[in-house]
Amino acid sequence: MKRILLICNYFAPDNTIAAVRTSKLAKYLRQNGYEVQVITEKKEINIEDELLKLDTEGIKVYYAYQSKFYKRFYNIYHKIIEPHKKKRFDNLENRYKINPKTGHEEFYTYEAAYPILGSLDYIVQLIKQYDLYLSVKKTLRKLDGFDYVITSYGDIFSFFTGKYYRKCHKEILWIFDIRDAIYRYKFTPDYVKWLAKRYERQVWKKADCILGVSKGICKKVPLKYRKKTYCLTNGYDMSDRYHLNTQRLDCSKLIFTYTGSMYGGLVNLSIFFQCVKDGIEQGEIDKDAVEFHFAGNDSAYKIFKNQAQNYNLGKNCVSHGKLSHKDALQLQQQSDILLVASHDYQNNEGGVITGKVLEYMSADKPVIGLIMGDIMHSELADIIRKTNLGIAYEESHNETDYKNLYLYICEKYKEFMCCGRIEHNPNKKELRKYDYKFLCKRLIKIMNQIEK
Repeated sequence: MKRILLICNYFAPDNTIAAVRTSKLAKYLRQNGYEVQVITEKKEINIEDELLKLDTEGIKVYYAYQSKFYKRFYNIYHKIIEPHKKKRFDNLENRYKINPKTGHEEFYTYEAAYPILGSLDYIVQLIKQYDLYLSVKKTLRKLDGFDYVITSYGDIFSFFTGKYYRKCHKEILWIFDIRDAIYRYKFTPDYVKWLAKRYERQVWKKADCILGVSKGICKKVPLKYRKKTYCLTNGYDMSDRYHLNTQRLDCSKLIFTYTGSMYGGLVNLSIFFQCVKDGIEQGEIDKDAVEFHFAGNDSAYKIFKNQAQNYNLGKNCVSHGKLSHKDALQLQQQSDILLVASHDYQNNEGGVITGKVLEYMSADKPVIGLIMGDIMHSELADIIRKTNLGIAYEESHNETDYKNLYLYICEKYKEFMCCGRIEHNPNKKELRKYDYKFLCKRLIKIMNQIEK
């Protein structure tokens, strides 16, 4: 039996989309005869993901802890910086700036809009990740007998830890899994982007294998290291949907649902709300017959509702608060159409595929995907179209895509009003490529290939 050491910041029972990839790969690797042990960050959990917890029962987990020194340091830093940060974080209007690369006014994340404060936060997070690594350094020296170490990034703890483990165990094969790009356009502040790019260069050089969650991330790897780079997307697990209640939330209203983060306002659903408003004004849609449901924290719902209110649709919004993974799946299952939004940029080579759209694949519901930014042909839109999952709108093709989105929403509304349901016929052959069972078999093939 071959043995795998998986190192990551997010793992079951963490109630976050970031824990799904690592937990599902561990689940299916074990089902395929591999022994999996995990090193992950210990968190104070308010809501546990009971589905992931069940998936990973019996897996040995070692925890990385924050030191008392770091906790004291962070408390002092937080007290000093939070008053300055909050007033800027809450002011979304100040986030619109001229992008010197494109010459267009664009929305920026807090980190990029306020690069000094953003850089301070970035450095403090680096210290936290290094502190976590130090807490497991002794454990890393003792753990041996593994055939592979898989370090799943996002958060630099995985890099520090994997690099040291490889130093202690030179014979092991190191697979570096990139769930989020290390250097992130419009997320990494200007003053520290050199650090992110430095870590990237070290990964390209030192890892035996690089897994990218999208083709765009794989393209960031320099050509000289491209031979050891493979694309392994996120996916879905049909077993998560077993035994969910499929009864609709409201028989008389068409329910659109968004679950997840708004990334401080970078996620923009405005074009969707504009289509609905235009449909109402044209007499195609009854305003009282549609609702927009949201699952996420209160600050994210505030942004969601504000985007709707800009089109006089705020009263049609319903918040469910922050839900467990199972309850979020339940909400999706009881809705009619699921919303997903992303942002992608040509000069960053694309590659943004939000894991939420892949989770939606198992719901058997139509999906509306909104891709903002200057990307001409996004991977997210390509996936939605190839799988016939629903419709994709790309801001770069606004003239044609807006019209198509408007017609799609009106058509689905009429279908619902006529039949009480919406027909959905995705391409199941394409969908199977994103099943975690299939993805895990692909990972095993990659592991066998790098052994040769």
